[in-house]
Amino acid sequence: MTIRHPLAFALVLAAAPAVAADFPLSFTADGASRWYEFYTDSFAQLDKGYGGDPALDGYFRIGAEADPFAPSVFEEAGDGADVFPHERAFADIGTISYDGSGDGTFPITAVTLDVSPHVTAEYGVLGTDYRTTVSQPVGTVTVSGGVVTDIRLEAAIRFELDANYIPSMGWLPYDGTLSMAGDRFDLFVDDEYAFTHGNLRYVWDLTGGIDGVGSAADRIFDSGFE
Repeated sequence: MTIRHPLAFALVLAAAPAVAADFPLSFTADGASRWYEFYTDSFAQLDKGYGGDPALDGYFRIGAEADPFAPSVFEEAGDGADVFPHERAFADIGTISYDGSGDGTFPITAVTLDVSPHVTAEYGVLGTDYRTTVSQPVGTVTVSGGVVTDIRLEAAIRFELDANYIPSMGWLPYDGTLSMAGDRFDLFVDDEYAFTHGNLRYVWDLTGGIDGVGSAADRIFDSGFE
């Protein structure tokens, strides 16, 4: 008969890797979410149709506003642009990874996002795509009854615009913050990059709901039963 030493068993448990889990992210953006390009004095807002077309989101002239971050004038400028191609549905935008399983409150270990399919920059002066990096995540995911009921997160976010076609420019970094509280997200990036013809200032000002976050009672009829 094999006798297992309690200390050896404890050491095996200590050496076992922590159980990790992923929560897939989809957002429902607020209609007041906006993208700005200050170089061309333009911004787009998700819920503002352009030229009578509700599928277009801009552009509107920044200079027409006393406060560009609380616009009220919406003076049309240039051609129409579909900056938010999926409108409010930012589906499958990323993932939150956390240490833990079952019910409880667990530390967030990593966050991935890909914002560019949902907020395009191709209509800007650079006419380019960009990549998203989320770093330094601090926060927790709470699970109750097998349902994510609360997310608390503070993280740094960077968008890098592809300007490799311009000699010596490469990828242009734009830095900001990503926050989540309960079932809400807030993403704000306001940064600029100097180049030969001036400053390329871009702003992403996005808020909204995090899909699938709520109480177990909220989820009970998701299958369609009432």
